Amino acid sequence: MSDSSEASAPAPRRSRSVRARRAARLKKINRERRIVAMLNGGISVAEMASRERLTLKRMRRLVEEILARRMPQPPAEFLAVQVSRLNEALLVSYGAMSGANLQAVDRVVKIVRELDRYHGFAASGLAPRLEAQRLAARAQIPLALEAPSADRRGNGAASD
Repeated sequence: MSDSSEASAPAPRRSRSVRARRAARLKKINRERRIVAMLNGGISVAEMASRERLTLKRMRRLVEEILARRMPQPPAEFLAVQVSRLNEALLVSYGAMSGANLQAVDRVVKIVRELDRYHGFAASGLAPRLEAQRLAARAQIPLALEAPSADRRGNGAASD
């Protein structure tokens, strides 16, 4: 009976004092420094999770958050110029797509992908998985001629 009362007991409340918040912030900063040092040292995420006593899923999320915060942001003017250039290239590529110009179609796809990336729509890590799943295209023409049928009838030639 005492086991169930212990299990339902509420967790102790954490201190909201300035000192406690500062200590928690310092602990978080130190953990982030350790993780960055391990990343720089080439240690796997699984090993980092083990060393920090976290689950693999939580460690992956922490690494993503740390890298996202530390990623330098390009200036807004540069982004605007790049998007403008890509829009112009897209217009030219659309014009070149008429007919059977498959290279122009390829260019349009690449430009749209770059525009997506600049607008923040790129799915990180998705492209390598899709490349692995992509199947080889089927041949448009037969690779070999059909074999002669087994039903051979004489046509009156001497070779029959």
